[in-house]
Amino acid sequence: MYANLTDNDPNITTERFAAILGLNPSKGARSPLLWNAAFRRAGLDAEMVPMDVRPENLANLVTALKADDRYLGGAVAVPHKQGLVDLLDRLEPKAQAIGAVNAIYRDGGQLVGANTDGEASLSALQKQAGDISGRNALLIGLGGAGGAVATYFTDAVGRLTLANRTQVTATDFAMRLSDQIDVPVDVIDLPPSADLMAKCDLLINCSSVGHEGGAAASASPLGAESEALLAAMPAGSIVYDIIYQPLQTPLLTQSAARGLTSVNGLAMNLDQAVIAFDKANPGALAMAEIRNIMTEAGKQG
Repeated sequence: MYANLTDNDPNITTERFAAILGLNPSKGARSPLLWNAAFRRAGLDAEMVPMDVRPENLANLVTALKADDRYLGGAVAVPHKQGLVDLLDRLEPKAQAIGAVNAIYRDGGQLVGANTDGEASLSALQKQAGDISGRNALLIGLGGAGGAVATYFTDAVGRLTLANRTQVTATDFAMRLSDQIDVPVDVIDLPPSADLMAKCDLLINCSSVGHEGGAAASASPLGAESEALLAAMPAGSIVYDIIYQPLQTPLLTQSAARGLTSVNGLAMNLDQAVIAFDKANPGALAMAEIRNIMTEAGKQG
């Protein structure tokens, strides 16, 4: 049914199914591992499958999924988090404000878009690094995940600075944020200056720079002077890279060498999956049980 819409064979064999939609989630996405462990514990005849879909096929795939009553919803990976916004029947208010979705669930005959990236990123960092209130944060990358993270972190930090490869994107996003919050939001060009880094005690990478298999897998989002810029950060600073493939990105390797608190995106990935599973399968399991199951599955996978 989906052979002409995806670049892989989803191989759906269960009564119901969820899917992770992305350019190539079949090449290592963790969501199927986590969701399928929860499906088994809940005793549901369902599984999550990866669907490798190109942007030009996304609209037709969404139409097919909407018409397929077996489809429960699922996860969304790059580069479709923003492209799906206009293809779904409706969005949750937070996803609407962010302008991107990373989760889908069925509500009767409608497909609803949600965004769990921001909530998951904040809770995961606070669990590992403690209270971040009052910190001066620099966030790099305002794609689908970056916008979500920025939206949630504005309420948690003392000051937020945004940087993006395309500066107009950061400027537009900062203006939207400023209409909703009281926290100062600034925009800078990349790479940041050493003077700015000397005032920054929380660095958040939401770009794809450093992602395994990507064109810039061996690079740092701070650019060629990354080590010197990290050295300018105050003692006790936190470097948070939401990438989890690999767990130790070039940025985190450099920050750890400087003695900075270094946090990867693995816990964020887990929390967003927990929240998304609950939305797509309301009442199937308690949230705490979903988290425990997915935590164990992640250790074994």
